[in-house]
Amino acid sequence: MEIWLKQGKNALRLPILPQEVGQSSEQDNKTEVVNALGEVNLLGLPKLETVQLESHFPQKPMYYDQYRGYKSPQKCVQLVEKMKQNGVIRFIITPLINYEATIESFEWKFTDGTGDIYYTIQLKKYRRPVKKRNKKKPKKITVTVKKGDTWAKLAKKYTGSSKNAKKIAKQNKMSNKKKPPVGKKVTITP
Repeated sequence: MEIWLKQGKNALRLPILPQEVGQSSEQDNKTEVVNALGEVNLLGLPKLETVQLESHFPQKPMYYDQYRGYKSPQKCVQLVEKMKQNGVIRFIITPLINYEATIESFEWKFTDGTGDIYYTIQLKKYRRPVKKRNKKKPKKITVTVKKGDTWAKLAKKYTGSSKNAKKIAKQNKMSNKKKPPVGKKVTITP
């Protein structure tokens, strides 16, 4: 297993794996009391998953290191702080987790005089806000009526459904005629 924090060109693979790795997730359910029924559960939307990591950045190589050549504890702390301030990171625990996250909190301390820095990182999955689509008004099409055209044929050709024939005729103020006059310019809104 490998644990990575990545952000642009910056990447940190944790040199020492935490003793425990777990993820918590919640649902935003609510309960209400309904007359003549009692308490009911109203299902809500999922909340964001959180992960807490506790371990240390070693000053000297240890027999349980994940790899060799890792950064000094101070540089690891600086990198995590920089990632936290810059926002969204890529959080990876191979092969279980790979998603965007934010570093919600980062606590670190020296404890035993070895130069090791012990830390706790709390991460929260990041979900991008959904952008509202611009509801653009459909463009109006101007068509010159040809011999053999009917409202139904025009509707089918330009809107995809002949069921729009009455709407197009009404839009062109000719709702009492079955066929538009040849040579007439009509407006169609798809």
